[in-house]
Amino acid sequence: MDKAREQRTRRPVLAKEIGPDPEPFERPLICPICESVVEPVRGYKSVPSLFRLAKGTSHESGCLLNPTEVIASIAHGSHGLAHVTDDGLLRLELPADISALPPWPTVPVDDTDTDVIRTRDTTTVRPYLPPAITSAAKIARFLQLHGFDPKIVERFRVKPHGQRPILWGRFCYSPRTYADLYQRCARRETISHPLAVHGTVHSIAQDKNGKPYARLAVNVPAGDTRFHVLLRSAHDSLIEPLAAGTHVLAVGDWTVFDTPHIPQLRLFADEHWQIAYWETDPSNGLPTEPTCPPPVTARQRADAQARARARRPRPAPEPRPAPAQPAAPTPFPPPAPTPQAPKPVESAQPEPELGDEPTATPPQPEPTVASAPTQPPPVPPRPSLPPPPPAPPPAAPSPRPRGWRRWFGRRP
Repeated sequence: MDKAREQRTRRPVLAKEIGPDPEPFERPLICPICESVVEPVRGYKSVPSLFRLAKGTSHESGCLLNPTEVIASIAHGSHGLAHVTDDGLLRLELPADISALPPWPTVPVDDTDTDVIRTRDTTTVRPYLPPAITSAAKIARFLQLHGFDPKIVERFRVKPHGQRPILWGRFCYSPRTYADLYQRCARRETISHPLAVHGTVHSIAQDKNGKPYARLAVNVPAGDTRFHVLLRSAHDSLIEPLAAGTHVLAVGDWTVFDTPHIPQLRLFADEHWQIAYWETDPSNGLPTEPTCPPPVTARQRADAQARARARRPRPAPEPRPAPAQPAAPTPFPPPAPTPQAPKPVESAQPEPELGDEPTATPPQPEPTVASAPTQPPPVPPRPSLPPPPPAPPPAAPSPRPRGWRRWFGRRP
């Protein structure tokens, strides 16, 4: 137990007061509900300080901390999902559909109270939780009153649908075992059944879109890292009933979300039955009955889907092809240059030999020049071309020998 009372003064004593010497409380101590004597037990390793029954004593009948009576009560109201074994253990069986409601018809208790309904011998509050979630919430609430005493936790088992029974601690994780669940999710371990997380709301915050979410724990150590435990939902109505100090049991698919700052162990709740919560009555310090938020309406689901589509990034539009440029007009080829007749090269006439008569050269006919038109036709502009290189001058003929030298030159 995490609380006790001084028998003489009735002053409440918390488990965190255990340890200092001398003790800050007066013995004997009794149960916070009944008159059974309890003793303080100092914590060790992962077991916290707590109160346990004195040797040879037991809780009185009707006490909310009596394990035997509470186990029998939970099994009685579980619609056949919880069974008590011969060893006094409670085994909770998870159905294939954990959200399934009992098939029995419900009738109001009376005409004036329409929120309270009765199914055979079980009474609960509308909107009521599925039997599997209701039983799990009652077990978590009972273990919370006992300060998660390992000896009490060992008396509960869970049997997933079609699987072998497992320890309660492998199904429901408390603040002292958050790191175990974080490591299971970080390893991407295959988990074939829903997981539950029990805790107390640390604070309520809002994300960048103005959506509220609940922090169950912050900066939880896990090896060489730290993480937050968050409860989120796309529907504000599932988070609005929660406040700092509210006790919560959240059931679903818990995952690890890596952020640039600190990782998050979180659950996105989509149904009202995934969140069971209860308060602590300030008048007597006892927990209230577990309940859940109102169910999500069809209009809420449509609005959530519309918001999700609006936040979804749209693909960038493909660039339109540039319009085809008109083809440039093909320029007319420049006219071929007019061929010009090569200038005649005047060849040197051989001088007449001595004693020979000079040969008369017949007159050359003058070339007939066609009568040019009065005005030549316009010539389109020609592209500027580099001037051709100048032609080399013709080689001058060698002079012929004169006088007697030519005679010697012509004879063999």
